[in-house]
Amino acid sequence: MLALLKRFSFALEFFYNGGFIALYSIVNFSLVDWTLLAANTNYGPLLQRMGKGVPLVLMLVVVMNFIRMPDIAQFFRRYIFSLLILAATLISWGDLEFCFWFTSVHILSSILTLFEEDIRKIRIERTTLTSLFKLPPAQIVLMSFALWIAIGTVLFMLPISAAPNVTISFVDALFMATSASCVTGLATMSIGNSLSLFGQMVLLVLVQIGGLGIMILYGSMAILAGKYMPLKERVVMQDLLDASNMDEIIVMIVDIVRYTILIELWGAIILTVGFTLEGFEFGRSLYLGFFHSIMAFCNAGFGLFDNSLEDFATVPLVHGTIAILIILGGVGFVVLKDLRDNLVLGFNPTRFRMHTKVVLSTTGILLLAGTLLVFFGEFLSALDNYTLWEKLQISFFQSVTLRTAGFDSIAIGSLQQHTIYVMGIFMFIGGSSGSTAGGIKVTTFAILYQSMKSILYNRPRVEAFDRTIPAYVVVKSTALVFISMAVVAVAIFVMIKIEPSKAVLSLYFEVLSAFGTVGLSTGITSDLSYAGKLVIAFIMYIGRIGPLTLILAVGQHAESNQLVEYPEGRVLIG
Repeated sequence: MLALLKRFSFALEFFYNGGFIALYSIVNFSLVDWTLLAANTNYGPLLQRMGKGVPLVLMLVVVMNFIRMPDIAQFFRRYIFSLLILAATLISWGDLEFCFWFTSVHILSSILTLFEEDIRKIRIERTTLTSLFKLPPAQIVLMSFALWIAIGTVLFMLPISAAPNVTISFVDALFMATSASCVTGLATMSIGNSLSLFGQMVLLVLVQIGGLGIMILYGSMAILAGKYMPLKERVVMQDLLDASNMDEIIVMIVDIVRYTILIELWGAIILTVGFTLEGFEFGRSLYLGFFHSIMAFCNAGFGLFDNSLEDFATVPLVHGTIAILIILGGVGFVVLKDLRDNLVLGFNPTRFRMHTKVVLSTTGILLLAGTLLVFFGEFLSALDNYTLWEKLQISFFQSVTLRTAGFDSIAIGSLQQHTIYVMGIFMFIGGSSGSTAGGIKVTTFAILYQSMKSILYNRPRVEAFDRTIPAYVVVKSTALVFISMAVVAVAIFVMIKIEPSKAVLSLYFEVLSAFGTVGLSTGITSDLSYAGKLVIAFIMYIGRIGPLTLILAVGQHAESNQLVEYPEGRVLIG
């Protein structure tokens, strides 16, 4: 059966794509003028139609080859060239010359490999996600997001992804794919007007998978397929989910997928009602509801309205639902599971694990502080024309979005400079570890605060909620904050250098928004130069995977046995 499938895929490619190559050669390399031939015969339209079908045939061939492979690793090793050719033909869809050369190269490759030894006689080694590239866990996270961004870039560059009369450049496609995969929300184009329905679906898929995390998706697929998860994958999953064994990993992954579906479905239903009450037709309201529910829970700030949610700033059913979705997505799946388990047993805050206590208390303090910041900072300025109740609504919603969501109910560019400056600090902190949010995380901020508190009170250990925080966690948190500050400082310096016409405060806000994967902007994103867009895209990438993960991935070497332990040395500080 597998051999028959192999022969059929080759025959399909040979006769259809080979026919296109033959017809193109006859027409294009003959002595007859191509313009006259296309105008006065049926060869021109026929060649155009066949050229558009070539990528589809090639895609079908790739799918059939995927079906007959024993595992995905084997498929990628043997058909990576076919995938590259397929991507190239899709990007150049409609360009007959490119299609001719790409197809010719691929069909020649297929002919050379046609008579390979039968696939069943090949010794198949069990290959996994990690053993395929022999990568340590930090590099797996790094490469998985990079691969997902590359796929998104290719999809956005397809003509079908753009609205009529709109062309998406490579830099814009890369920027949008990075922003979606890193669940940021910064955009260089109007989502509702520049992307087609297909393009918006691509955006949704990128955000959903980027929000869940590549490794979570991989783990859920492995569980559904009933496959055993190898040791390195388990190490990555244990670090991501704070799990101690395989059974706990499986339970957490199932809960994450279940929570995501239920919460986004709940949000979509309420938002659909809210948009319907605002006068939208039901079908449109349903689409708006699902789109914004997914974006809110994944903490991505993409919206189908050019002014984000400013038209719904005083509509509690809309902005209130989105605020709750943002908070649920920002506290993390570990906290959600702990809350659920606690409610089942009877609500008792003392039963919360320490991580949950730190996340909920710190998040509550930051939400209150952010609300007060916007309320008092803009009371007689941007909020001057609203009632007291409306001012509170807008202030609270804008504080919630600083948890790395990216929606806005009031134009950021209209805010006072001091408000924008402090909002940048809130974005730098971000949401919770193990969530869809970015930033240095509220847990890191809380540990750093407790560390400074222990020094001020001359305590030998860092403590919180009657528990001692391990020294290595304190050191890791300090290193993370320092590295993050260095990354942000360098990025702001670079942006000031390459964007001299932009205000420094706007660039500062843009960089922090990208690093915290927030998505808020003062309105300069689409006006950035290509170089500026690439820098912001790179900062979004760093912010999503984490600067510490990036350092470990780039600088990780094989572990060496520590045979020598040096004596302690004394250094004066302060």
